Formats: sequence, structure tokens, C-alpha cells
Amino acid sequence: MSEPVWSRAAVARNFIQREPKAGEPATEPTEVRIYYTTNHLVIGARLDDSKAARIVATEYSRDAILEANDCFEVFLDTFHDRRNAFYFATNALGAQRDGLVRNEGETLNWEWDGVWRVASARTDRGWTTEIVIPFFTLRFRAGDNQPWGVNFGRIVARTREESYWAPISRDWGFFGKYRVSGYAQMTGLGRAQPGSRLQLKPYGLGGVVQDFDKGTGNAEAKIEFGLDAKVAISPTVMADLTLNTDFAQVEADQQQVNLTRFPLFFPEKRDFFLENAGLFFVGERIRQFEPPSTILFFSRRIGLTDDGDPVPLLGGGRFTGKLGRWDVGALDIVQDTFKIPEPDEGEPAQLPRTNLAAVRVKRDVARRSSVGAMFLSKTPADEGSSNQVLAGDTTIAVSETAMLSGFAAKSWTPGLTGSSHAAGIDLNWESDRHTIIGTVVDIGDDFNSEMGFVQRTGVRKYRGAAGLTRRPKIPGVRQLFLFEDFTYIEDRQGTLQTRTQFLGSGTILHNGGFGLGGWQNTTEGLSEPFEIRDGVFIPVGAYQFNQAIGLFESDRSRAVSGSGQFAFGGFYDGRLSSSTLGIRFRPRGRLLLDLQYNRNDVNLPVKGGDFITNLAIFRCSFAFSTHAFIRGLFQISDDDREARLNVLFRYTYRPGSDLFVVYNEDRGIRGNHPPLKRRELLIKATFHWLPFR
Repeated sequence: MSEPVWSRAAVARNFIQREPKAGEPATEPTEVRIYYTTNHLVIGARLDDSKAARIVATEYSRDAILEANDCFEVFLDTFHDRRNAFYFATNALGAQRDGLVRNEGETLNWEWDGVWRVASARTDRGWTTEIVIPFFTLRFRAGDNQPWGVNFGRIVARTREESYWAPISRDWGFFGKYRVSGYAQMTGLGRAQPGSRLQLKPYGLGGVVQDFDKGTGNAEAKIEFGLDAKVAISPTVMADLTLNTDFAQVEADQQQVNLTRFPLFFPEKRDFFLENAGLFFVGERIRQFEPPSTILFFSRRIGLTDDGDPVPLLGGGRFTGKLGRWDVGALDIVQDTFKIPEPDEGEPAQLPRTNLAAVRVKRDVARRSSVGAMFLSKTPADEGSSNQVLAGDTTIAVSETAMLSGFAAKSWTPGLTGSSHAAGIDLNWESDRHTIIGTVVDIGDDFNSEMGFVQRTGVRKYRGAAGLTRRPKIPGVRQLFLFEDFTYIEDRQGTLQTRTQFLGSGTILHNGGFGLGGWQNTTEGLSEPFEIRDGVFIPVGAYQFNQAIGLFESDRSRAVSGSGQFAFGGFYDGRLSSSTLGIRFRPRGRLLLDLQYNRNDVNLPVKGGDFITNLAIFRCSFAFSTHAFIRGLFQISDDDREARLNVLFRYTYRPGSDLFVVYNEDRGIRGNHPPLKRRELLIKATFHWLPFR
């Protein structure tokens, strides 16, 4: 921050606390300076600290969670639509974390990786950082009179103090910092240019694969080439094209044990589908601490089987952007034929070549409201059944703290002639002291969104929840809360399917730790047997049971931290004891060890109903620098009878360009499974190229 240019830059200072003392000046001074060139936005920050020796800086890796470190955040609403923003954050080591904020935090996309640079340094006064963001990473309308929404945030790890340049109200909820409509305004960017209209990212991949599920396990060479391209149709609309797409560098999914009768949700991690992914969201509201239950478009339905096996993508395209008050998006992908390794009984042994398409429009209305529509189409090349879905949705800002949202959809699938609609309405009112949630959803028996994630069809769902929060003057305690959550789900004939009532309380500590505990009463009505495990069935009937449920997490800024969750009590006509424990150990700044262990002890009065599942997940990462790391993920599950190893080395040799070395190994355990199912060693290189600067 000593270069002469910083003395001529625009200045932002006088940050205001949100936590722990809302509305008061920040205890540690922060000064942000901003300037720009034709092609870059440059942000520098001096973060003074009266106890500089106690600055927490432990994270090196790209996309590491930085809230437990001393952290500086940048929020840019480049369209100034007061709804969506780019997010950039760093720490005193220069680690990079970025994401996309959609609909004021309704969806947060942490898997998105933008092209930008950062460098940080510790000083005897605190620390400084410089961030350079190429304008081609952002989307905006060029012109003298085009303002941006902007905010800056700072976290002091040792006290968990949060402060912001544009103040963030506590009444905006836990994720209030993503309330884009509350940001300040930045002008004076008249000479900024969106950058090259064409960005190319070719890749080359080579390696060796042994697949015992598909043959004898002989080593086979794998050599592939592909290309991703970005084309600026206008300064605010971008087209993404892909040819022979490959996602070898994506970390393996974390295994889960499923003791429910519904499919589990796994998040999207593939970069092609991530940019502006929130635009295509239509369905039940996603609350940050809960897995979703109804999403009409879910990109993991493209290029992946239900078991997570990759399906070849021949190519495709997508465009997304902003036209005035309209958000627009379209996607078209061609998925190649694929032979399923181990098809379940009644399932096809091969998937045909298939075209998958989505079109989305959404219009901003008033200050924080919107209305939109979406069309989905899945068309196999053979005579298999096609599937189309048409949907509309709206969001209405009732007040600064209350939001009303809803959607309605209809599907068309040959052979399904029953009710094929889905609709829902949701009210969410949240302040610092109170929370009220109300939801009604109706899904027809034959509603079918084959490009979506829909846990249940043929149901009506009702949900009501209320919470009360207080900030007591207890040493170490930041918040106490009490809440009640009631859900009632019936089929379309009015027969009870599921009813849950949860009453609980929790605590958030000043050091970032938290705990929650409560009691849940559950009623399940089974109209057909439920296979909870291979060959183990829970019979038709009505079941009612009670469970004690809890979870906790300690201060993640410590060298050793822990987490856990548990559920003990009844389970259908039997008993369940479920627990998950985790420990994070950072013996040195660059090395992180993370172990999680899950155990479920099930006792049911049916044949084979007494069983125990064990799932162990071990992560290990070592950072050579903020641009190079190696990460290992080892998972072993006696329920899936599999052990999986994924090792990834990543070196970002220039912004947007990476070298990956990947090793994967799957082994069977117990029973008649072969000891080795598959292994592969792959090397992949990508190169980010701007042919016309």
C-alpha cells in the first residue's frame, strides 16, 4: 500500500459493527482504497490491528472457508439490480475464496471460481491486501452513468467481530451480509471495459485407467482434448460453449448413509454448470441449514447417473446475462450413450444419447421483487420417453424482513396421465429477535421433472416454524434461541405420510462455536414396504416415535477443533442410535487433517433389522502456497461395502490456468466384491487464453 497510486485512489473507511455491538464503530480501523484501469478493478485494504501478533491466518487453499480467519470481503453488485453480487474474500496469507450471491442470499454458489489475483502481507500494525479483478471476470453495463452496488466487510477472528462499510442490520438474519439491496453505491467507472469478447480454455488430459467392473482390469490409456469458451454476446450477456467436456479434477462426492425412503442430495461441483446457476433455481425455498426437497432444474441430472457415474458429454452451450430488468438464461447439452456398470433390477442397461435443454427468464419488479418463467426439455435420441416442464415463479418483498415466494409448474411425460402439477407458496419473516416460516406445497402423483431433484410426488406439504432469539449478558455467549418446527405431509387422498414436530434450543458463542439440541416427535405412514437396507424391509403401517437430536461445533480458528451430531431414540417400531463426530487438526499452518466418523446402530423388529453402519471420512491437505496444494480424501463405508480414495494436486500457474494430477481408487470390502474395482491416474492441464485483448 506504499505505491504512489494509492494516494490518488478513492477511499472507504469508518466501518460499522454488526457483531458483537451492532451499530457501533469497528474496534480495529479498516481503510479500503479503489482505483481502476481500462481492464482491471484494483482494491487495496489496510487492516490495522492493535494486537497484530494475534491475527489468525491458517488457510492457504482456494475456496477454503475463511470466517474463522482474519478476513477481508468484497461484494460487487455490478448490474446494480440490488439482488445479485460477486463475492471475493481473502486473509493475511492471500488465500482466495469467491462465490456468487443470488437473490440476496437465497442461493449461494461457493463452487464458482473467478479469475482474479490477490497478495497479502502482515505488518507490525496489522495486515494489508491488494486484489486485482479483471473486468472480464465480472458482468456489467459499460457507460458513464452506470453505478455499481458495493460493500466491504471485515472479520476479526479472535473476537468474531464483523464490520461493514455499508452497515448490515441484524434484522436481516444470519446471512444478512448478502442483502444486496443494502449495499452502498459506487460510481465513476465510465472508462471500464468488459474485456475480451472471447475467452478460450482448452484442456489436455492423459492417464491410465483400470476398470474391473467393465472388464478384466487391464490398464488402458486415456487421452482426451476438449475446449471451453466464453463469448461476450454483449457487455451483460455471456455465452459458454463446451466441447468434449471433462471433470476429472472435481473432488469425489462425500459418501452418506441413507436411512430414509427418499434420495439424498449431493451438491453440484462442476465448474461449467456453476456460473449463474442460481438463475435456474425454481422450487421450494432452500434454507441454508437444510437439504433441498424440490428443485425443478438440478444440473447434476446432466452428465451423471443417479449413482454418480460420469456420463460422457459431447458438447453444448449456455448463455446467461442481464438485459435491462430481465435476467435471461438458456442451456443445451448433448449427452452421449452410456453403458451402466451395475444396473438395478428393472433399469435399462444403457442410456441413449440425449438432448437436455433449459430456458429461463426473470424480471425484476419494484425494489426487491421478481417474476419469472422456465421451460425444461429432455429428449432421448431413441424411442424412449421425452419429458418437458413449464414453470413460473415469483418473489414479493412484503417488508424489509418478510419475503413471500411461490412457484407453479406442469410436466408432460408420455405414459403418465395423472395429475402432473407442482405448486408451492412460502412466507419467510426473519429478524434478529424473531423468525416465522410458513409453507404450503402441492405436488401431483405424476409430476415428473427428469432434470430436477424432487423427493416426493403425490403429496401436500404444510410447514410452520417459529423462533425466538435473545442476546443475554452471559460471558462467552452471543445468542440464545428457542424454536419450534412443525411439518405435515399427506398424500392426495388425505392420508398421513409424515408428521414431524421439533422443539429445540441453541447457543452461539462469541468464539464462533455453537450448539443445538431438542426433541422430535415423528409419525410415518407407509403405504408400501420400505427397503431400508438390501433385503431389509419395514412393513406397511403407521409408526410414531420420539428422538433426542443435537449438534455442536467448536471454534474453528483453533489448532484443534471438533464437531458432532447425534440422534437417539425410537425408529419406526425399533430403536436408533446415530452419531457423527469430527475433529480438525492443524499441526502446522500448511497442513490440515480432518477426520469424520459416522455410526448408526439400528434395531428393528424385522428380519435382518439389527444392523450397524460405519462410515469414516478422512481428509488431508497440504498447501505449498496459495497457488498449489495437494489434497487427499479417503472414505470407507461398510454399508456401501466400498473404500474410495481420491488424491488431487492442483497448481494454478497463472490466473484461470491450472495443472491437475488426480489419482482415484475404488475397492470393495466384505462379501463377494472384488478387492479392486477401479483405479486411475490422470494428468490434466488447462490454459486460459484471451485471443483478443
